[in-house]
Amino acid sequence: MPFKAATIFSDNMVLQHGKPVSVWGTGGAEESFVRVFWEDGKNNKQAETTVRGGKWNIMLPPLTACVTGELVIKNENNEIRFCNVITGDVWFAGGQSNMEMELINVKNGEAELAACANQNIRFYQVVKRAVVDDEYLREEAASRWQICAPDTAAMLSAAAFFFARKINADIGIPIGIINCSWGGTSISAWMSREQLMRSCAGQKFIDDYAEKVGGKTDEQYNTEMEEYDSQWREWDKRVRNCMEKDPNVTWEILNKECGPCPWPQPAGNTSPYCPVNLHTARILRTAPFAIKGFIYYQGEEDEGRYSDYCDMMYYLVDQWRSDWNDRHLPFLFVQLTMYASREDVEAGQLCRSWCALQESQYLASISIENTGMAVIIDCGEYDNIHPFNKQTVGFRLALQALKKVYGKNVDADAPAFLWAVVEKTRLRLHFTHAESGLEFRGAPEGFEIAAVDGHYFTAKAEIDGNDVIVYSDKVTKPDRVRYAWRKFGPSPLFAKNGLPAMPFRSNRNESPDL
Repeated sequence: MPFKAATIFSDNMVLQHGKPVSVWGTGGAEESFVRVFWEDGKNNKQAETTVRGGKWNIMLPPLTACVTGELVIKNENNEIRFCNVITGDVWFAGGQSNMEMELINVKNGEAELAACANQNIRFYQVVKRAVVDDEYLREEAASRWQICAPDTAAMLSAAAFFFARKINADIGIPIGIINCSWGGTSISAWMSREQLMRSCAGQKFIDDYAEKVGGKTDEQYNTEMEEYDSQWREWDKRVRNCMEKDPNVTWEILNKECGPCPWPQPAGNTSPYCPVNLHTARILRTAPFAIKGFIYYQGEEDEGRYSDYCDMMYYLVDQWRSDWNDRHLPFLFVQLTMYASREDVEAGQLCRSWCALQESQYLASISIENTGMAVIIDCGEYDNIHPFNKQTVGFRLALQALKKVYGKNVDADAPAFLWAVVEKTRLRLHFTHAESGLEFRGAPEGFEIAAVDGHYFTAKAEIDGNDVIVYSDKVTKPDRVRYAWRKFGPSPLFAKNGLPAMPFRSNRNESPDL
């Protein structure tokens, strides 16, 4: 076995400062020594270990931030040298398509890409394959850390880029992004089988997908995927042709002229959508590369499992922290924005499970230690599950990091409903994180009020200090209230600091009124 470091180590990488750095690889004679050196001319570090079972792993002492140097790995007969390495903070970006959306494809993408050059923002793209086979290993061997520039960053996660740009600008420290997301994936794809089997919900993910696969062989799945890929390429060609004719064309028009995106893909045991697969093929190929924390944007695929999602978030966070051997790593994530397809609206199918999923995300954020949630309810686009405004997503994730990880005195959390009290025929609503004051941006819409019978009516709303008063002539004995509790609609309530109030309902312990 040749002597080499794990493929995530390369020239131009960012190494995490301020904590021990795991450096690992394979090869070398059994029990032979391996030494790792950090050389920057001032703060040189070194550590050594021995090869066991063809593998080695060394913990390099903590490094100083904002230093450029070289990482050198040696054994008796070989030397591996990685050049132009910089020390800073490394963030792992995971999730599904809204984290995956590429910089070139967002709002003003061409201009953003043209202006993105920054020696202090660097990224590594984890191989996008669901099974570690020969082709995977060939792609992985060719993978490299890239310095952010117009000729390298077109396919970088836009949300992760805007997050990194804000942190780099405000903290003045180099930022590395490990880009590891996959559109359409369930939360179950990112955990091990053992972790999923620790909960009834996780076991159900496994069982339900196995039922979809049935007795299908890998060869049958591959044949189905060839046909699916052909359909998808034809659809993508139609979309690109329309966008070339009109760069500002809306998804409403694209869906009408090009047809809906072929979805879902066929089920198969080697599919990226099969539970466990991406944990094996992507997470375990990356961990335990030293990082500052995680940023995560996912949930659309699990709308139908909203009742389990809070628990599944707990197991996901626990899984990733365990994979990195650090139970306290920050985990920052995005609450879903509003979304409704034209097809559902025209069919009158306005299921509130999307709202219930948003609620589960909020409950996860207040129950799982060292997490933070960016609220982007105002970024939704009608009939487009992939809104183009990823600048706001990255910015609000960065606010979470600045406050909760870097200790900066910034407003990061959106107003959240705390309690309601009856005042005669009205309800007074109180919010946390509303210290800057509340305001309506547009007409005061989106509120509904009900008596104890649970029959809701549209409510009028007005701001009183840091509270909101809601009422309706049709409800004389109000008992409960909800706001923006729909897949798509008005959400005008903001804190004066610019952060939108998140959707809520006062009766969380009851059915979400699907």
